[in-house]
Amino acid sequence: MRRPPRSSQALLLASVTTCSLTACSLLFDFELCETSEHCGDGLVCSAGACVPEGEGGEVVEISENITEDTVWEPENTYVLTKVIYIENGATLTVRAGTQIRGEQGSALVATRGARLESRGTEFAPVVFSSAQEEGMRLAGDWGGVALLGRATVNQANPVLEGLTDTSRASFGGTDDDWGCGVLEYTRIEFAGYPLQLDEELNGLTLGGCGSGTIISHVQVHYGKDDGVEIFGGTVDLDHVVISRAQDDSLDWDRGWRGKAQFLAIQQDAEGDNGLECDNWEDDNDADPRSSPTLYNVTLIGSNDPGASQRGATFKQGTAGTVRNALFMGHPVESIDVKGEATAAQLSEGALSVSYSVFFAAGSDGEHYFPTVQEEMGDEDDDASLDEDALFRAEGLNNQFGIDPGIERPYDLEAPSWVPGAALSGTGVKPPGDGFFDEAASYAGAFAPGALPWTENWTDFPEG
Repeated sequence: MRRPPRSSQALLLASVTTCSLTACSLLFDFELCETSEHCGDGLVCSAGACVPEGEGGEVVEISENITEDTVWEPENTYVLTKVIYIENGATLTVRAGTQIRGEQGSALVATRGARLESRGTEFAPVVFSSAQEEGMRLAGDWGGVALLGRATVNQANPVLEGLTDTSRASFGGTDDDWGCGVLEYTRIEFAGYPLQLDEELNGLTLGGCGSGTIISHVQVHYGKDDGVEIFGGTVDLDHVVISRAQDDSLDWDRGWRGKAQFLAIQQDAEGDNGLECDNWEDDNDADPRSSPTLYNVTLIGSNDPGASQRGATFKQGTAGTVRNALFMGHPVESIDVKGEATAAQLSEGALSVSYSVFFAAGSDGEHYFPTVQEEMGDEDDDASLDEDALFRAEGLNNQFGIDPGIERPYDLEAPSWVPGAALSGTGVKPPGDGFFDEAASYAGAFAPGALPWTENWTDFPEG
């Protein structure tokens, strides 16, 4: 949700005052423009500053792998022409306000031992997008961004699907503190190109990334495959928006054990699961088991009765903790649990969803979970687990049928996800471990009645 940092009048007064004191033009060390409308004649807003129109602005084609420390500056637009690998030992630093465009078949991959540091700001985010013209962009125009590291996964010698160069696609190791890089105030748009048949990249892929990785204030928008997929590791995420993913929004497997807080997911009618949660398909009990901890999650489905969509599907033996979540507008149901190994995790308490609010699910608005009757015989995929009874258990403190009072939850181009007072106090205090914000004792990713943390740096283009 992009908004000028001040009113146009305030910006104009600031610029006039500065110029009267320095006898300058409107080019000064002033970094509070949001759009070119806040600059004078002949000036444009670039990386939050008013600069002369046409100054800099070179288009730089990137056609070779990055083998040494490199910096991309906001004065240029960088165009990826193929899959670009940041090689072992090299760091690519992307400055605030830089624009990167991906052509068909391109992607940016930080290999195991490399780093990507994309350091945007609230008013000058880094943007990875399609090389197609605005208005012509589509989900799957280019590949996406992948960070690969040396943290623990539960599969021997995994490689990232979709990449033809398997020597550069390996990830995983033994260092759970490993840092794959930094993504701050960064948007990734229109990704998910199939680099091989039926093997699309995700908008953002994190493979074997450890707790030294920083993923904060990131939006992945309108990707053809998953929005964010996490393969193992211990990477943490905060303030993440996943909008209009055409498959799953957040997908985890191969033993992810990280944390996430303030996660906002919005789906259109084409999306699948808000959360798709796995341990590993080939061995549901593989160690280390996927067991992340999530607080303050907003999951908004399409509210389209023709869509086949759930808020979360837990399967393939995953564990995990989800607290302070809001499930809203999922046409099939809010949650489904699949497989005996996953049902065992739920029954043992290693998998739980608690202190959460459920609203507007299923065809009647109140079909939050599959019933035992619906999953009898050949339809029984969870050893006759009674999800409805388990998730409604009194000790979990889940609440049902509470209208969160969100103004425009299903608006795909200008959404509003801030709830009203109905969600105040609906959650539990998050842990005081240095990562979680302990003040967020409410369901969902946004404090009731407060300004959203998505202001100024997110965007929701149709094409």
